[in-house]
Amino acid sequence: MSSSTTTVRQTTTVTTSGSSPVVALSVNTAFLTSIGGILTLLELILGIIVFSLCYQYSGYSSGIFLMLISFAYWLISLYILLSAFLSMSGTVLSSTFFYFLFHVFGMLLYAAGGIAVLAEVTRFSSSGYIASGAMGLIAAICHVVHVAFIYKGPKL
Repeated sequence: MSSSTTTVRQTTTVTTSGSSPVVALSVNTAFLTSIGGILTLLELILGIIVFSLCYQYSGYSSGIFLMLISFAYWLISLYILLSAFLSMSGTVLSSTFFYFLFHVFGMLLYAAGGIAVLAEVTRFSSSGYIASGAMGLIAAICHVVHVAFIYKGPKL
């Protein structure tokens, strides 16, 4: 059974009144339209939501831990998306061991932070604080799915 890879590239050239191009921007959209790209975008959005909820409602050490984890992971997810989007070899990143470890530890740290936040919940806790713990667990599940797709590939 043969497999083929299609790379989609889009080049945008910005010119001034002269005839020479000032900026030539090459965009690789293959990663963004793949399962890995969609999951990375979802992880970025979940990380921003968890960070903003923890920033607004956190007062405990576990909430600060979850806030720091979510900040680190959404920032690195943004870097991964930008590098895959603006690089000609952006699809190579998803086959590296760093990418696999990034998602394994993302799952572990998000799960630990989400469970720690939910363990501190009392009946007097704000709903935003509870939501930050629950969203942390959802982000952990998203990282598990991403690890499964990296390990098994699209055959999953």
